[in-house]
Amino acid sequence: MKKMIAVLVGCSMLLATTTVFGAEQLPERLLDYGRITQIHEEQGEAVSIWAEGVDGQTTIYTLSDETAFLDSGNGVKMDVSQLKEGDGVYFYHKPIMTMSIPPQTPTEAVVGNLPMDVACAHLHTAENVEISEEGARITTEDGSLILSVEQDAFVTNYADGKETDLSKLDAGERFFTWYEAVAESYPAQASVNRVVILEEGAAEEPDTQETGAKVVFQEEIVTQNDVSYIPLRQAADGLGLSLTWNGEERTAVLRSKMRAMRLTEGQDLYTSTAAQEGMIGMTAPLELGAAPFIDSDGKMYVPAEAFRAFVGYAVTEQDGTVTIAETV
Repeated sequence: MKKMIAVLVGCSMLLATTTVFGAEQLPERLLDYGRITQIHEEQGEAVSIWAEGVDGQTTIYTLSDETAFLDSGNGVKMDVSQLKEGDGVYFYHKPIMTMSIPPQTPTEAVVGNLPMDVACAHLHTAENVEISEEGARITTEDGSLILSVEQDAFVTNYADGKETDLSKLDAGERFFTWYEAVAESYPAQASVNRVVILEEGAAEEPDTQETGAKVVFQEEIVTQNDVSYIPLRQAADGLGLSLTWNGEERTAVLRSKMRAMRLTEGQDLYTSTAAQEGMIGMTAPLELGAAPFIDSDGKMYVPAEAFRAFVGYAVTEQDGTVTIAETV
């Protein structure tokens, strides 16, 4: 196994690329800098930011309810309305882009208000957190970076800006932090004294009400890598959805009256679009860490969570049972 580390100047961020048997594993997220050329809105809400990169090329950064906006200079949550054309910002986005012109990519975080003399905020996912009397050590970037957090570090919640402590940061959760100097070692190391925990204190999801259409799976569930898969045809029929199949492309199209989603064998990409031409509304492409597959009987299975991405359905898993219910 080989590790390769690259440091981006300005908003320095270590990106680890793992090469296993000649195949490179994509990083969890990528970092781009750009100047905003326009902010596109639909029905009064920002859905994408168009920005020109240092190479002069334009990229469309698609936004979702899960996109975080951080004021890097003050270390607090900001609103997209605080951004304007001409602002220079950093985009943390998924390592996937459409083949369109300009290309589009789902955006995890937008970091604005970048002071000239201070490094901008870095976004990481905690892989291991060790807390001691001297402070804490956070392992991130596939083990290639260790952050030493000082004992008197200032730690806050992203959602409300209130002070908290690092015991609230669990493995798998995301956080912002600031650093400039990085030790050229492996793993690389940096010291930090400011942390913003992204998940801690986040607003709860709004309550939903079931409208009656529901399917329940038990024996039909197939589990792979801790992901629960369900038979797509059975789920579609139970929920009153239409399903069409393209054997040549190995692709199914799931449709309701309002939404549509293409599901392709082996492709971990889920996007819910408006079902009817002329209607507005496309969700940012989502990866679930699991792709649809087709069994030996020709039956397509999809992650149960694909129905949450489809929009309009609640997915619950409990005691070996998966329930998918239409919501309002």
